[in-house]
Amino acid sequence: MAQYVEIKQTWEDTTFHCPVCGTVVCKDGSFTDKPCKHLLFSWVDQVGEFENLAPEIRPLVESEDFFLLSDEEFLEQCPDTAVLFALESKSMACGPVYCTVVHAIKFP
Repeated sequence: MAQYVEIKQTWEDTTFHCPVCGTVVCKDGSFTDKPCKHLLFSWVDQVGEFENLAPEIRPLVESEDFFLLSDEEFLEQCPDTAVLFALESKSMACGPVYCTVVHAIKFP
């Protein structure tokens, strides 16, 4: 089963590099146009959308049953070598603002 890691960070630096090869996955809220082979997807909780969805994950996400899966069932469907890094950012605007971006990386 894939692993899920939560990381709390600040808005000042939202850059995330692939921990396998060092390629930039996301910088300042913009996702790369050329994802590395290790990136399975990036998911933004505020909009509920996937970015850079890998072909091996696409059938799972596009299935009719996707929204019925629990978090644990989703992790079971991901490759066993995957680690999902959930980066939680918070800041103050007109009150506390929270955002979580999940980057799924497949380790060799």
